[in-house]
Amino acid sequence: MSEALQGQRLRRAALIAYPAALGEERLDFLLERSALQGAERASLQWLLSGALRETAILQALLAQLLRPGRQDEQISALLQLALYELRHGQRPEFAVVNDWVAATQLIGKVWAKGLVNAVLRRYLRERSRLDAIPPPQSHPQWLLQRLQVAYPEQWPQIIAANLQPAPLWLRVNRQRRSRDAYQALLTERGVASSSHPQLPDALMLEQSLPVQELPGWEEGWVAVQDGAAQLAAEILAPKAGERILDACAAPGGKTAHLLALGADDLLALDRSESRLQRTQAALQRQGFAPTLRLADAADPTTYADARPFDAILLDVPCSATGIIRRHPDILHRPSDLATLTQEQARLLRGVWPLLRPGGRLLYCTCSVLPEENGEQIAAFLDEQADARLQVHPLSGQRLPGQDGMDGFFYALLGKVAEAGEAA
Repeated sequence: MSEALQGQRLRRAALIAYPAALGEERLDFLLERSALQGAERASLQWLLSGALRETAILQALLAQLLRPGRQDEQISALLQLALYELRHGQRPEFAVVNDWVAATQLIGKVWAKGLVNAVLRRYLRERSRLDAIPPPQSHPQWLLQRLQVAYPEQWPQIIAANLQPAPLWLRVNRQRRSRDAYQALLTERGVASSSHPQLPDALMLEQSLPVQELPGWEEGWVAVQDGAAQLAAEILAPKAGERILDACAAPGGKTAHLLALGADDLLALDRSESRLQRTQAALQRQGFAPTLRLADAADPTTYADARPFDAILLDVPCSATGIIRRHPDILHRPSDLATLTQEQARLLRGVWPLLRPGGRLLYCTCSVLPEENGEQIAAFLDEQADARLQVHPLSGQRLPGQDGMDGFFYALLGKVAEAGEAA
C-alpha cells in the first residue's frame, strides 16, 4: 500500500473516531473498530490520544482562527486534528496542510477546502502569538473540584501528569525469558529501556513502538502492562498450591502476571463475554490456560463451590481517573461515581465470604478519588468484623506520573482466623 493511501486511511479513521470519542465513546473500542493494525494503528492512537488531551486548547485556537458562526462539527473536528499534527507532528508543515485540506473529500465537505487551507495557514503565520495564549482548563469541573479537595497541594501536578503521554511499560513473561535477557535483546535492536527496583519483570521503554515490532511478541515473551498495574500481582504474591480468584479479570494483564508468578490454581471471572474472549486470546499468546468463567463475581452462586479461596484479586470497575494520560477519552466521559461506588461495595461484600480465614484479598482501582479508594475500604472495614487492613510497602495510593507509572490504589485485606485474632 502506498504511503499516500495509508495517510488517507489514517485520516479517514481519525475523522470517524475523534468525534465519537468526544461523544463519550471509549477510545480503545474505537481503535479496534478502525481495523488498522501495526504502525498505522499506532499512528492513529498517537493522533487521537493527543487531540483528546488537548481538545480544550485546540478548540480555543479555533475560536481565535474562525469567524463566529462557522460551527460545522465535522470541519471543526478535522481542523482540531490538523492543528494537533501541526503542533506536535514530525512531517513538513506544507504536507500536513495539504493532506488535511484534501481530507475534506473524505467527509464529503469539499466546499470547505478553502476554509481549512486558510485556517491552517493563518495558524502557522500567527503561531507564536497563538501558542502563547494561556491554555484553558483541560479537566471537567466535577473532576477538577474533587482533585482540589482530595489533593490540595498535589492537584496541579496530577493534572500536568494527565496531559503527558504515558510511556510504554512492558512486563516480561518470566516463564519465557528473564527481564535482563529481554532487556539485552532490546538493547541489541537499538531500543532503550529502564528497569524498576520494585518490579522484577518490568521494563519502561524510552520511546513507544508498535507491539508487533517487539521481540518475541507473538511467542508471548512480553506483554504491555503499566508498572502500576504490575504492582497488583507483586502485592498479592501468589504461591504454588494456593487457590486464587481473579474476580474482575478482563483484559487479563493481572491474570497473566499472577500465572507467571506461579499461580497454578486460578479461576478468572468477567461479566462481559467479549472481554473474556479477548482475555483468553491474550493469555493463550503468553502460554497460559487458566479456568475462565463468564460470571458476576458478586454472585457466588454462578461460579463458586464449597472450596474457599486462599487469595482474591478484586480489581473493581472505577472512574479510571488514574489512567487519563493513557486513556485521555476519560476527560470527555461523565463518571457516575454513585453507581461505581455502589458496585465496588457490592463486589467486596460478594467475594469476601469466599475467602478462607487467614486468607488475603487485594482491592485495587486505577482511580485517584478517595470515595472509590480509602473511603470505600474504611466503610468495608467498619461493617466487616473479620476484615483487617494489612500493611504492605507497595500498597496505598499511587498518583499519575509517580515513578513514570499510572495512578492506582491498593488495599490488602486479611481475614481473621478466629474472632479477635488477626490474620
